[in-house]
Amino acid sequence: MVRESPAAKQARVRKIIAVLKRTHPDAKLALDFTNPLELLVALILAAQARDDLVNLVTPDLFRKYRSAADYAGETEAALQAQVGRINFFRQKTRSIQKACAMLVKDFGGNVPDNIDDLLKLPGVGRKTANAILANAFGQPAIVVDTHTWRLSQRLGLTTKDDPEEIEADLVKIVPCKDWTKFCHLLQFHGRRVCTARNPKCPNCSINKLCPWPHKTKAA
Repeated sequence: MVRESPAAKQARVRKIIAVLKRTHPDAKLALDFTNPLELLVALILAAQARDDLVNLVTPDLFRKYRSAADYAGETEAALQAQVGRINFFRQKTRSIQKACAMLVKDFGGNVPDNIDDLLKLPGVGRKTANAILANAFGQPAIVVDTHTWRLSQRLGLTTKDDPEEIEADLVKIVPCKDWTKFCHLLQFHGRRVCTARNPKCPNCSINKLCPWPHKTKAA
């Protein structure tokens, strides 16, 4: 790949964002929620699970449990029964209850709106914390999920494998106002076009902006 200056990379990213906004005008977080607590629970459940399955489970869950105290005070067996369709449901149940117990004890039952406090919660890593900040509190954040990781590498925006290092690379070249939207766009593009095994390169709207050397050819 031809060496690219930071300024040229920033200009290319702006073009990528503009094209993907037209390609995926419906790009948004795939999980359904109405408040920060619901998003926290949904994100814990969504780890290594399909978002559409989580969205099938959470409506009944959110109707039954309205506060962090509701989750923390429930029996583990009862909560497991509510989320048993989702993989690793036992471990995720424990994470939800431990996180909610901490919310009650240390944060007045409210989900904190800063990265340091969010990272204290059981079951919450940097990806989840950034997703909460971006989608529940409207704070610009880069969420490095599997799609952001794969596409940012293929697009030549980073050579890193560590999510925090990828995040650090992206914040330097993606306009701050577009951080959240950029990740949603990569997520949708990764599901619909730039898939892991069979990317649809000939039909990709950003094909000419992509330096990936192994582009698939038209059938």
